[in-house]
Amino acid sequence: MNEELKQLAQDFIILPFAVKVFEQDKILFKKSKQSIVYQSMIDAVLERIKKDMSATKQKLYTKYHLDIKRIGNTTYRWNSKGNSGVIEYSSEDLKEMTNQTMKRYMKGTDFEVKEGFIDQVDKLKKEKNPH
Repeated sequence: MNEELKQLAQDFIILPFAVKVFEQDKILFKKSKQSIVYQSMIDAVLERIKKDMSATKQKLYTKYHLDIKRIGNTTYRWNSKGNSGVIEYSSEDLKEMTNQTMKRYMKGTDFEVKEGFIDQVDKLKKEKNPH
């Protein structure tokens, strides 16, 4: 596999993990009083990741004719034009790659705070100073 194909295959495997973690974080942040800021950021990151996932899949299939299937918790089989192989990671490798991917997307994503943030700030001020 060339470097572009290796990166595409890794993204194909890791991006769904990042989506899952961000979606779980989104649920956790709903309980926070500052949730709108985090919700806005997570939504923007998820939108960007999902767009990249779609582009990655399309490129894997159309340019490289590569199909990747999960065959175990940390094992994937790839098939391309009569060739095949197995990609295997340790659980720690998957966690670290997911962590690095999440950081990369968080750093590179601009977002606007959703409506309601000012209302939340005002509510927090009233809670701190009820008079």
